[in-house]
Amino acid sequence: MIRTLTLDLLRVCLSSLLSLALFFSVAISPKAETKKAIIESRVSELSYQVSLSLSDKPELNVVSKINFRLIESEQPLTLALRQAQVSSFIINGHKIYPNYDGEQFTLSPRLLENGSNTLEINYRVALTTEKSGMSRVIDRLDQHIYLYSNFDEESVSQLLPIFNQGNKASFQFNITAPKSWTIITTQAETELISKGEFNLWQFPPSPELTPYQLPLYAGPFQIWHNTTTELPLRLIARQSVKDAIDSELWFSNAHNALTKFTQQYGQPYPNDKLDLIIKPSPLATSSKIGVGSFNERDLTPSDEDKFAQQSLTSQIDYQVSMQWLNTLNVVEQSEAGELARSSLRESLASYMAIQAQADTGEYSPIWHQFFLNQKQIAYEQDELYALPLAGKAPAMSPFKGAAILKQLEYQFTSRHFRQTLTELLDSQNGSLTLADFINKLAADEKPPHNQSQDKTQLQAIAGHIKVDFSCADKRINSFTVLQSPASGMSKELNNKLDTQRVTLGLYTKGRRQLHRNLDAAITYQGAETQINRLIGVRCPDLVYPNDHDWGYVKVELDPKSMDTAKLELSTLEDPLLKSMLWQTLWESVLDGKLPLDQFLGAVFINLPQEQNPEVLAQVLKLLIKSKTYLEQMQPMHLSYTRSALKGMAQMSLRKTMFYNQNPALQKQWFNAYIQLATNTQALDHLQQLIEGSAHINGLVLTQAMRWSIVKQINRYDHIKAKKLLLTEQKNDDSETGKLSFIAAQASRPEANIKRRWLTRIQSDERIAPAIIEQVIPNLYPKEQAELSAMTAELRLTKLNELNSRKTPEFMDLYAKHLIPAQCNYRGIETLEKVLKEYVNFPLTALQKRKLSKTSQEALLSAYQDEVRCVRIKERLLH
Repeated sequence: MIRTLTLDLLRVCLSSLLSLALFFSVAISPKAETKKAIIESRVSELSYQVSLSLSDKPELNVVSKINFRLIESEQPLTLALRQAQVSSFIINGHKIYPNYDGEQFTLSPRLLENGSNTLEINYRVALTTEKSGMSRVIDRLDQHIYLYSNFDEESVSQLLPIFNQGNKASFQFNITAPKSWTIITTQAETELISKGEFNLWQFPPSPELTPYQLPLYAGPFQIWHNTTTELPLRLIARQSVKDAIDSELWFSNAHNALTKFTQQYGQPYPNDKLDLIIKPSPLATSSKIGVGSFNERDLTPSDEDKFAQQSLTSQIDYQVSMQWLNTLNVVEQSEAGELARSSLRESLASYMAIQAQADTGEYSPIWHQFFLNQKQIAYEQDELYALPLAGKAPAMSPFKGAAILKQLEYQFTSRHFRQTLTELLDSQNGSLTLADFINKLAADEKPPHNQSQDKTQLQAIAGHIKVDFSCADKRINSFTVLQSPASGMSKELNNKLDTQRVTLGLYTKGRRQLHRNLDAAITYQGAETQINRLIGVRCPDLVYPNDHDWGYVKVELDPKSMDTAKLELSTLEDPLLKSMLWQTLWESVLDGKLPLDQFLGAVFINLPQEQNPEVLAQVLKLLIKSKTYLEQMQPMHLSYTRSALKGMAQMSLRKTMFYNQNPALQKQWFNAYIQLATNTQALDHLQQLIEGSAHINGLVLTQAMRWSIVKQINRYDHIKAKKLLLTEQKNDDSETGKLSFIAAQASRPEANIKRRWLTRIQSDERIAPAIIEQVIPNLYPKEQAELSAMTAELRLTKLNELNSRKTPEFMDLYAKHLIPAQCNYRGIETLEKVLKEYVNFPLTALQKRKLSKTSQEALLSAYQDEVRCVRIKERLLH
């Protein structure tokens, strides 16, 4: 009987997860079939022979020979190649003057054959624009030049002529480059031929792959070779950073990852070699076939920095895990009809990398960090796309996919989960969706998956749950789990609510701590779920309805649990539960259900006792966010704001002094103190610390701390700020020091500095990405509202034009930090107007290019934050 009930609950939960998956992987109807899909079906047996000529000049000379079979030649065929200077175009042996509009060639049916066709295009592309498909980096330290491909679904056609991203093809390269350069792509070179001052690199044909999976890097790299494995394994970086890299640490992590995933996926490593390339910031990292890329921020962590060591291990695990999944042709469709080819693949890679670390036990809080980092990003995106102005949600993010996969492995055994994954990888069926995976997992259980589903009624955004219970004679006499949709979710999605399996954690007060009195695994469904099995159980002081973080759902606390958490949170032993409770309290502030002053009261009561570094870091970030909201509200609530900010700084300083025997916690508190120091007394103290006239026992100021102090003092225009800035610049002439000087100077509340930097970053001037990274986040701090208002309109009106010529990395920074905020209804109206102009439009191909997803999401986030700020301001002290 118990087994039957368990299976029934499992089937209900599984059916809900499958429904969620189907929302993101709907079959494409004939009406929705795009022109690109038609092209993909006509072209097959596609192969490229590409001859590239590379030099230190910002241009590439290319000859691309394309062989393919065409099923039907009665319709024109388009071939994308953006902004190229074409010198010759040969089709099936005939040299022609092509029909080319700067974006694509239109090939006349008269020139095409049913069956085999050959194109040969000789052209040149410039690397002077930021969207050229390949980043050209000049090292500021030694002037060496490096080329890094940044292929995605749009940028490949800025370098190579492409029929359609969905077409798999084989690529064979012959590349001429200076003798000091090394060329890295999917395959290892077969021959290296000397040609004067250049070498000719000849590569074999690659396996069939989609064009955006293709890596191509060139430059005078430092290369380390691993000699302990049969698989060719290399570590690659710029010459100027080689001394900061512990290659043995990287190789050790990579070797461990290869061993782990060979076992987890049940298959040998699928490629002929593995290169790990470390790219300069802010170039995007990615996994390509045979090559995984990393950011120079993560070079080599110190022995003491366990967080950095874990981060590096996690990134290497992810990149290696992706090598097993890269060849899958994952095609899913969102409700808006946009294809997202990598979401499930990346979800699996993320989840398997996390699970691999959890299995080793070396990093015990791995799932805690998953909750704090990846899962919160997924929740935030859900909140964004629940906004009425958001339009259609994109395809499922990797973090959300990983959260769903976590629940799947919990519901099934790990053995069954991994065996099913191995079978799917081994089947080589060319595609893999989350629905496929769930169906395969559930095959033995035979859940009712054949029931028809109305995708417009499925909850695609995380819902909210809370409990409602009552007690008599200190025993529970009723207990209900209540589910509601995310606030603002469209009515169409409210009709059907999620079904999930979670754990209810019931806690009671003891003398010195909250005790977990009971764990109850339950399945909830619909708006209300009665939990009769808890009737008669001791009345709890706190209930958390997603204990252990099984479910993909946001939690609201019942009134009794809320009161208990505010006073007793620090007495809990479980760090994950503490993090979940702090996050729930903060979300209550953002939703206007908990006044900010009550949240800060809970911080002042509970945080001084916190010794878990993950929880401490989390709440200190929330404290700094609270500071930002308070400063945006000025001049309203001015008295409370001054008192609260002073209390934050004093608490941070006291704890810095208290932990003089614990360097890790002392550093956390002191770094928070620097950011929370805003009043004259605190700024004077920072000035005395950096000048040496004051000190804190146990604390040694690092150069990074010194620059943080200098920036804070300049940001708030301390009387000695300029003098300290010039002194620190003189004392630290390192590359990091130069960048820190720029950041501190940009943060100064001076209109001329702001205007000068804004003009430069909005222009076509080629400013080093490392400088851009320092300037944009520091240019308009939230408290400098008057200075921000001077250029607010200009920054908004420039958004679309900048989006058309700047890199995604630039737009990510610009949109996140330079969209103006006012914390009033006028600010809400302004951003609402911009959103209606840029976001709420039909998603045609032309309009999609009008504003990138990055910029759209940043606009949505700015609007959401403006609404939240007004909501918090009106709720404060009420």
